[in-house]
Amino acid sequence: MTGKFAAPVLGAMIAGLVAVNVLLYETSVDTAPIISAKARDGGLARNLPGSLQIPEAGDFSETFERPLFSPARRKFVPEPVAPQAVEVASVAVEQPPPQNVAPAVVPSLLGISLHSGSAKALLRVAGADTALWYGNGETVDGWTVSTIDKDQAVLERDGKVARISLYPSAQDGQPAANVGQ
Repeated sequence: MTGKFAAPVLGAMIAGLVAVNVLLYETSVDTAPIISAKARDGGLARNLPGSLQIPEAGDFSETFERPLFSPARRKFVPEPVAPQAVEVASVAVEQPPPQNVAPAVVPSLLGISLHSGSAKALLRVAGADTALWYGNGETVDGWTVSTIDKDQAVLERDGKVARISLYPSAQDGQPAANVGQ
């Protein structure tokens, strides 16, 4: 007997749901933006406790430009890396160098790659926008790469030696490149 009543009850429930959907479909919904409702009602100046205060919609472009996971929520702007001038010293100086000659500028060390016994240094020449990888014995801007360690590179030029540290701040105030004989 329950089989006789199950089909009509199920059919009546479906018909009721269809009727509710038709009724909701024909009901109009106010989709006007909040700004027009605010202007239409003369403003939302009611500061009653517990009342909803809706801020004015504005330009949120700055919000989307800020990084989400940065604690300061400020755009990352890398500090400009200026090439550091290195004074070149020699052991026997017979006559002083001319005054109009600038000291040799050592390339900036940006990275070191040690892989399978071969070492390469990522060096950027002063005034260049790009950096290139150099191995032992290769020449960059007149400097020859002589040694690459895990945290420094040693460059030679005209008998002068420049040691460039990958982490210059770790040397407690010493210059980034030490030049000597």
